[in-house]
Amino acid sequence: MSAPSRGVMNRLRRVATRSPLSRVLLQPRVRKTLAGILATRFLIAARQTTEPGRFLADELAGRASSARSRAGRRADLRADSRVPRTYTLRSTGRQLPVRLPADLEAFYELFDRAEYAPPEPLETRLTADRVHRILDIGANCGMFAVWAAGQWPNATITAFEPDPDSVAALRHTLAVSQAPIEIVAAAAATSPGTLRFTTGWGGGSHTAREGEDGIDVPTVDIFEHLRRADLAKIDIEGGEWPILADPRLASLHNLTIVMEYHRNGAPRLPAAEAASEALTLAGFTVGHIRPNEWGHGVLWAWKD
Repeated sequence: MSAPSRGVMNRLRRVATRSPLSRVLLQPRVRKTLAGILATRFLIAARQTTEPGRFLADELAGRASSARSRAGRRADLRADSRVPRTYTLRSTGRQLPVRLPADLEAFYELFDRAEYAPPEPLETRLTADRVHRILDIGANCGMFAVWAAGQWPNATITAFEPDPDSVAALRHTLAVSQAPIEIVAAAAATSPGTLRFTTGWGGGSHTAREGEDGIDVPTVDIFEHLRRADLAKIDIEGGEWPILADPRLASLHNLTIVMEYHRNGAPRLPAAEAASEALTLAGFTVGHIRPNEWGHGVLWAWKD
């Protein structure tokens, strides 16, 4: 993120935390609108493709279309968000479908900011010969899964995603990239069953909160998968907190977690401290925490 963009975001955060504006500015819909306005800072990710001009044009056209739909028709917004366009990555030559504007931030974080690249102290722990099973929990359209398939070509990768629109995009991504990834069309939870899920927000789709519309989606007990994994990426928009509170977390071994933690659903704030405490109590070492301006962020945790 550029220094000017960081400064603007920090100023907005300071304003947002001051009463009486905090209750308004920290509402999910208000924050989403502000994030959309400020999303132009992610456009530098276009340079990661072989056709940055086309990428930029497609993003701006998609944003204009979504703005027209936002007046009240969520179905129209979902339709705009599930139209992928394929771009060639400059670094690998691999083709990747991207839904614009829905996937712009995720594309930026993964391919430009390298948010999920192992920190240097963990590189020897996460070599190709030591990572055999990877979980992509909150797979969205599959960008992390495709990236991970390139980093750990011999690993088995399982992608978990409950949003039907994102599952369709995920299947398309894997068909285009030809990455051998297993898809589980369900939400990660602490038990099998169903939950109410708010869809149509791309990577921001989440467990329905009070007053939100949603659909019933199946859930899987993610611990049945975590106990066999070497690396788990978790980004489920607040759905991580019941998992972090589950006593079975302490029974996991030989696992590295890279997780995006969120304010939503956190047992206390700041969310980074709450997530770190839960993982530390479960026996994990926690480090390489990168917070963002809205109280979310990414951390790494590992345990032998």
